[in-house]
Amino acid sequence: MQNNKIIVGGLEINYTDIGEGDAVVILHGWAMSSFYWQGISEKLAQAGFRAIAVDLPGSGESGTPKEIWGNDEYVEFILNFLKKLEIDKFNLIGHSFGGALAIKIAANYPEKVKKAVLCDAAFVRGQRLNLRQKISKFLADIAPKSVKAVPFYPFLEKIVYRVAGVSDYYRASPIMREIFKKVVSEDMSNLAEKVKTACLIIWGEKDLATPLSDGIMLSDLIKGSQLKVISNVGHNPYRKKPKEFFEAVELFLKNN
Repeated sequence: MQNNKIIVGGLEINYTDIGEGDAVVILHGWAMSSFYWQGISEKLAQAGFRAIAVDLPGSGESGTPKEIWGNDEYVEFILNFLKKLEIDKFNLIGHSFGGALAIKIAANYPEKVKKAVLCDAAFVRGQRLNLRQKISKFLADIAPKSVKAVPFYPFLEKIVYRVAGVSDYYRASPIMREIFKKVVSEDMSNLAEKVKTACLIIWGEKDLATPLSDGIMLSDLIKGSQLKVISNVGHNPYRKKPKEFFEAVELFLKNN
């Protein structure tokens, strides 16, 4: 699949754009990229949609913001990106971090979003950060103040990140660590209640990062939404069971 480049807000942005028909914009999770959505993008194109998967700034092959962004800046970027592509109305698929952004877009710009698919969306935050996020915030914020003076701190930090399963965070640039902290500080629960767009919520039954209880809560918050639970998978059902994931998405998008 061919990658495309475009300049948005002074940043070079990488994205894929395949197929014709109603636009389906795909927003990936934290530390992921459009690469992991190539299979789904191809299936969407074959089903008669225009699939657009973008590397969000700081991820994949896109440029990194020069300032500390939060969710609002990412939403503004997405809208500016789509404006450059001359797309005014679109469907959304958002996974994890991308799912949280999709909630924010659907709540604040309902006139732009036709339908939304929210996959294992990381919308519950604040006091309910998962273990991975808590460790990341601790290492990035508290730990450096107290233990960075220790001579072997860099080696210790690397080991702790690896054991905690946050090696992607360890490899992130300093500004992306700060962006991570700002992004996860905003809870989207109140915004979810305002979403009136038709929504399909897809969740992995065994998700440990964003547990199924979050998916059930999201389904309750978004009135009229549909909840599809994919059994025996964790946080990435679109990768582990792509056929079941796509069939649910296609049926939802084509159903009037």
